[in-house]
Amino acid sequence: MASSRLFSQQSLKYGFAAFAAASATLSTMPTAHAQSRKSIYDDDDNDTEAIAPVAGTIRPAAPTAEELALTKTEIVNGVTVRTADNLEKIINKGRNWVAGKAEQGQQKADNVFEKYLNAEKSVTSTIAEIKSDEEDILPGGIYVLVSTLTGSILARNRNIALRGIAPVVFGVAAFRYFLPQTYENTGKLIWKFEQKAPSLADTHVKTKQQVDGLVKDVTDAVDSGNQALENAVHSARKFVADSTGLQIPTDQQSKKN
Repeated sequence: MASSRLFSQQSLKYGFAAFAAASATLSTMPTAHAQSRKSIYDDDDNDTEAIAPVAGTIRPAAPTAEELALTKTEIVNGVTVRTADNLEKIINKGRNWVAGKAEQGQQKADNVFEKYLNAEKSVTSTIAEIKSDEEDILPGGIYVLVSTLTGSILARNRNIALRGIAPVVFGVAAFRYFLPQTYENTGKLIWKFEQKAPSLADTHVKTKQQVDGLVKDVTDAVDSGNQALENAVHSARKFVADSTGLQIPTDQQSKKN
């Protein structure tokens, strides 16, 4: 009986001790867990510096010469900023490349726009040089177009060479007749362009000389034909007058009467 009572007292004593130990363990666990969690407002400088401590100690190790050569530390508005020289060089090189390409693109765009303005100015000045203020371009141009179509119609049943030449000849002739000043200005402009190609200019000069010679020969032939015709008519009148005694009036006498 006494032994059972002693066993109960010891069991109760050990039970209270175990209960107290469990309570202490449960009360200290949240505190330890809370201490292990890091606040977002803590300063990270000490942790950053303690990343590479001296072997066997908790003191932060001094940066090596290689690390100092690879990184650069600056203080900006009270904040320590560490940058890598290689990264800066790469970024700077990329920025310079982009800026250079942008400048080249802008220069090309400016050159293209300048060429466009020069071409527009050249066309405007050329039209101003060709057009004569004393001539009406619209009706004259219509006459030239109608003459070109007429030449095409007249030569439609001929060979291919004549069909190609006839509209050009009719058009140029009408251009020279209806717009003489503009035709002359156009010829001067064509000659100015031909001077840039000496071989073409020489060909033009030779062709013009041949055409002028041909026109002169045709004119001389026509004049000679007219003179021969007048002489023949005069001889015929004289022969008739001598043979028959009739007095045939001349053209001048007919006009006076």
